[in-house]
Amino acid sequence: MPQVPLGRGADIVQRMHGWIGRKDRQPVAVDAVIHRTDGTSSAIKLSNISDEGCRIESDDLRIGEQVEIAIPEYGQLKAQVRWALAGSAGAKFLADGDA
Repeated sequence: MPQVPLGRGADIVQRMHGWIGRKDRQPVAVDAVIHRTDGTSSAIKLSNISDEGCRIESDDLRIGEQVEIAIPEYGQLKAQVRWALAGSAGAKFLADGDA
């Protein structure tokens, strides 16, 4: 993974290869549940969202990990973690058949 230093004392941003960018997201404070492929689930908070993805407040997500996110009023959406920092991560929603 390419790493981009943010400056002295800052976290290192890691992004998936080929990641271009994203649409503007709307700020939210939504409680949701993340379901992993190993069958485990955990409570998370979303801090922004768009029709393409969201920011997840959580400490234990890995870049490239595929998950399902249960979001009130949206339902359960498949997603892939595209970047991760200590305490948060960005996920891109996947269409059926996306890997």
